[in-house]
Amino acid sequence: MSTTMDQIHNIRDMFYRQDKNISEIASETGLNWKTVKKYVDMEDFNNPSPKPASSEVHESNLDPFKPLIDEWLQADKLAPRKQRHTAKRVFKRLKDEADGFGCS
Repeated sequence: MSTTMDQIHNIRDMFYRQDKNISEIASETGLNWKTVKKYVDMEDFNNPSPKPASSEVHESNLDPFKPLIDEWLQADKLAPRKQRHTAKRVFKRLKDEADGFGCS
């Protein structure tokens, strides 16, 4: 159940104007005391703004090996289902066969 803005207004009114404590408000409204405290403490009622995208785009360690992995997975489409590469098998093959793959 979501709390409406009218309920939030009433909670804040009871706390700041009627000087009721959080447990009194919780018992009167039927809400959990944590919910009441959240709305009493809240200052900004707008939806939180999304986190800004990182300005630095880091290259993945797998980028040099993606064509090789794609080749393996394309070949797997012709293989029986039980004989296809799992993520674990791709990792093991990269460790064994790919020069410069530096993961442990």
